[in-house]
Amino acid sequence: MRTFLRITLSKILGWDYINKKGYLTPSPRRIKQYEDNMNVGTRVLEIGPGSGVISRMAFEKGAKEVVAADINPAAVKATKKHVPNATVLQSDLFTEVNGKFDTIIFAAPWSEGSAKASSAHAVYEDGVVGRFFKEAKGYLTKNGRIWIQYSDAYPKNYERFHNSIKKHGYGIENEWNYTCFDIMVKKQARVLLYEITPDTQS
Repeated sequence: MRTFLRITLSKILGWDYINKKGYLTPSPRRIKQYEDNMNVGTRVLEIGPGSGVISRMAFEKGAKEVVAADINPAAVKATKKHVPNATVLQSDLFTEVNGKFDTIIFAAPWSEGSAKASSAHAVYEDGVVGRFFKEAKGYLTKNGRIWIQYSDAYPKNYERFHNSIKKHGYGIENEWNYTCFDIMVKKQARVLLYEITPDTQS
């Protein structure tokens, strides 16, 4: 009953939630943030597609090929169903990914805590963002770009996020944000979408 009430309340209030099938359903505002601001290249990789809604959007925005990689088997199944023209892989970040991409999309987790269940990888940061930035350059084309969502709900994780960008030689080209209630910390926080590129001097 508690799970049913949480999901129902999340739907009504427009929050993210882990649905009954075990993958993250993003809020309408998170989806719209991508829709309003993101542009993509010919070959796109999405890390952590969840339901596949952003992978489908990449095709709608002009991508010719989309690869979607998720560590969660439920998300892999959902993305295969919702985006049948994408190549969908079960992968821990880039472990099963090959080739280079014009665009890499990552709706990164930002909450503090350990990802013990498959679905929890979409919620708890647990060191994954640092790993992502360390590895991502090897999968970007020369003029490739990263689109990544994050939040300042957890100040220490938010600081580490920005430190990882600098440490691994990236620069922020653009950013957009909106403010909403974060159910995990029970306060208002910003959700930010960043357009990021490798620093050519690094």
